[in-house]
Amino acid sequence: MRKLIRFLAPAAVAMALGLAGCKTAPGGARGEDGAAAAGAQGGQQAAAAGAPAGQPGAAPAPDAAAARVMPVEFFIAQLEPGAGLQELKLSDGSIYVQQAPVLTRNDLAEAAAMVDKEGQHFVGLRFNEAGARRLADVSGQNLGKLMVLAVNREMVAAPRIAEPLDRGVLAFRVGSQQEAAEIAAAIRGEPAGAAQGQPPTGQ
Repeated sequence: MRKLIRFLAPAAVAMALGLAGCKTAPGGARGEDGAAAAGAQGGQQAAAAGAPAGQPGAAPAPDAAAARVMPVEFFIAQLEPGAGLQELKLSDGSIYVQQAPVLTRNDLAEAAAMVDKEGQHFVGLRFNEAGARRLADVSGQNLGKLMVLAVNREMVAAPRIAEPLDRGVLAFRVGSQQEAAEIAAAIRGEPAGAAQGQPPTGQ
């Protein structure tokens, strides 16, 4: 599978999650509607919608196979350097990422490829009960900063947190149905991967 990485310039990184009607894309998991909001920024729009509730699809059993799945981690980042932050160089600039993840795959209930009424493709994430509480707390404490999603320590998305994400669901836009399906599968834990607990890399 190709590398799950999206190099985003600071202007693009500043995009935020917004509300839109989405449904599961063909070939993706089935689920109910839902959304988490965080305004619009830099003239770009994204959408947040709920992925199916329940346990991640096709996830490996908690044994040796589980150690091989790609880590999924969420980091808080900002556009300005600061003490204890690691610089992540992108195509048109840098963002500065906290060393420790604030959320991981363990906080997720499901990930699914989704599509809205205009045919734009998204990856929808639903958090479990504990993860939803952490998401609300972390987002409320870091308004205006970035929520970096990293799969296998590679950045997939970095929307700006415009308001507390207190609905337990969110989504981010991708370029195609195939990309949405591949990223959702990786987040669910279907491919093999590396160790967790370190900030993502830009290369």
